[in-house]
Amino acid sequence: MKKDISRCMGCMNEKLYNGPCEICGYDGSADSPQEYLAARTLLADRYVLGRMISKGGEGAAYIAFDTKLGLTVEIREFMPDMLCRRGEDGESVEVNEGALPLFKSYLSEFADLHKSLMTGFEGGGLKKTYDIFAANGTGYVVTEHINGLSLEEYTASHGGKLGWTEAQKLLPSLLDTLSALHDKGIVHRGLSPETIMITQDGRTVLTSLEISAARTADSSLTSDIYDGYAAPEQYDLSERQGSWTDVYAISAVLYRTLTGIVPPSANERRNGAALAPAHTVDPDVPMQVSDAINAGMKLARAERSHDIATLRAMLNDEPEQSSIPESSGESDGPITPEVHVKFDIEEHEQHRISEAKKKRRKKEERRNIGTAIGLFVFLAMVAALVICIIYFSESAQDIQNNAVTAQTTDETPAVTEDTTPRVTTVQVTDTPAVTEVTAEKLVVPDLVNRFYNSSLENRYSMLIFEVEEEYSDEFAESLIMEQDIPSGSQVTAGTVIHIKVSKGAAYTFLPDYVGMKLSDYTNKLTTLGVRFRIEEEETTEVKKGYVVRCSKEVGEKVMISEDEEITVYYAKTPAKTTPAETEPPAETTEVEIPVNNDDSDNEIPINGEE
Repeated sequence: MKKDISRCMGCMNEKLYNGPCEICGYDGSADSPQEYLAARTLLADRYVLGRMISKGGEGAAYIAFDTKLGLTVEIREFMPDMLCRRGEDGESVEVNEGALPLFKSYLSEFADLHKSLMTGFEGGGLKKTYDIFAANGTGYVVTEHINGLSLEEYTASHGGKLGWTEAQKLLPSLLDTLSALHDKGIVHRGLSPETIMITQDGRTVLTSLEISAARTADSSLTSDIYDGYAAPEQYDLSERQGSWTDVYAISAVLYRTLTGIVPPSANERRNGAALAPAHTVDPDVPMQVSDAINAGMKLARAERSHDIATLRAMLNDEPEQSSIPESSGESDGPITPEVHVKFDIEEHEQHRISEAKKKRRKKEERRNIGTAIGLFVFLAMVAALVICIIYFSESAQDIQNNAVTAQTTDETPAVTEDTTPRVTTVQVTDTPAVTEVTAEKLVVPDLVNRFYNSSLENRYSMLIFEVEEEYSDEFAESLIMEQDIPSGSQVTAGTVIHIKVSKGAAYTFLPDYVGMKLSDYTNKLTTLGVRFRIEEEETTEVKKGYVVRCSKEVGEKVMISEDEEITVYYAKTPAKTTPAETEPPAETTEVEIPVNNDDSDNEIPINGEE
C-alpha cells in the first residue's frame, strides 16, 4: 500500500514543490531496487518509507517518516536474500522452499536482538530502538535516524587520520557502549569506520547491529564482514565469538583512525601478511596505545586482550583490571543474553572441578583419620571402664564413684580430641574451593522456537543439552518446542536442560510427479523426508527416465512417522509411437501423393519428442 506525503523521499524533509530536493538533491530517480520496498510504501498504518539506505545479508534499511509522531526514523526489514524473495505484490516476503525453519529461527533472533536493545543503554552511544512489528510475512525494526558523519567521513575531513588527543575524545562513549552491550550478552561483530557515526551534536554512536549469521563467513546468509576489522573467528564457523571479537575490531578501527591505513584482513595475516605496529607507521602514536592495539589484534584469541576493560586500561597505561582471573586462562564462553558470569565449562572448569575433587578427597581422608582416632579413644575409655568395674566389684558405691571419676577424667579429653575442631578447620579451609565451582550462575534463555544445531550448543555451552525428538504438525523440523527449565531461571554451570525438538510433521502429502525426471522427483521426496524405492516399468507413454506413477496417488498422505515407503515407477524405454498407432488405417485405394523435397515438412511428430 502506498501513501503520498509532502516530504522528500530522500531525506524526509518537508517538500511542497516539484523537482529535486533543495536540501539533499534527491529527485526520485535512484529508487529502491525492484526486489526491495518502493518509496511511499506504508507500513503499520503509520510509517511511510523513503529511499533505501543500505542492504546486506540480513535485509535492507530505509529512511522513513512516522506520521503519528511527525518524526524521521529508519526502518530495517528482515529479508535475507539467501532464504526468501519479494512476492509478486511488491510487498510480501515469500520464503524459499525448504528454508522456512532457518528463516523462522533467524527472524526470532532478529526480534530478540532488537528487543534487548530497547532498554538499558544510557548515554546515547547506541541508536535508539523505537518499535518492533510484524508485517508482510517478516519483521521490521524502527530506530533513530542519525544526522552526522561516519567515522570514515569524519577522519577524511581531518586529513585522513586523527591524532591521539582527538581520537581519545571519541573513545569513552564508544568503549562504554561496547561494555554495556557485552554485559547484556550482545556482540556487535560489525565495528568499522563505516558503522560508527559522529553526530552533529558530537555524540559517537554505534550503528548496524545484525544477527550473528550475517556477520560470519560461510553461514547460511550472505555475510556482511568488514575486511581489515573483522576478527579471525568471523571467518570460521567452528570458532567461538565473544567480547574478544569486538576487541579485535575496535583495535583495528583505532589503528585505521590513528595511522590512516586499513590493517590487512585477518585472513591475509593468517597467510603471512604483516601488521606493522601503529607506532612504527606513525611515531606520533603513543607507545602504550600502539601496544594496546597490538594486544587487541592478536590472531589467537587466547593471546588477545579479552575484554573492553583490559583494552581501556592498556590504552590509558593503567594496571590491567580484567575480570578474568590470571589463573583461569581462557575462561569466557560465548557471550550469551542475560549471562553476567564469565566462564568456560571446558578445560578450565574441568580443571577446577578436578582440583575440588582432590580437596574433597583430602578432606574425607582427614575426616576418616579423625573418626578413627575418636573411635580408638572411645574404645580405650570403655575398656578402662570395664576394668574398673571388675576391679572394684566388691563395693557398688566404689564402682559408681570410679565410673564417675573415669568419665570425668577420661571422656572430656577424648571429646576434645575428637573430630569437631578438625572438621571445623577443614571446612573453613576447603569451602572456598567448593564455592568456586558451584557459585557461578547463569540465566536460562528462552529456547522455544529456536533452531537446534551445533551453533546453538556452542553459543550456550554452559548448559548440557538433553534432546528428545518428536514429530509435530505445529513446529518445523529442528525447532525447539519445549524446555524443562523455564527461561529466566538461574542455574549453575553444567546444568542439564531437557529440550524437545521437532522432527517435522508426522506426515506429508505425495507431491506431483507429472513431467519430472526420476532424479528430480526422488530429490523432492528426500527433502520431504519420504522413504522410497524405485522400479522400472515398460511404457510408451512417457520418456525414458521419467516418473510414470507411484504406489500412492498424488496428494495422498504419506506417514513419515511410521517410515511408510513409496514405490516410484519410472519409464524403462523411450516413449515412442508409430504412425500406425496414431493414424487410422489407410484405404486400399491407391492414391498418388505429391513429393516435397523439404524433409522437415514430411516429418510426423512423435509423442514426447521434438
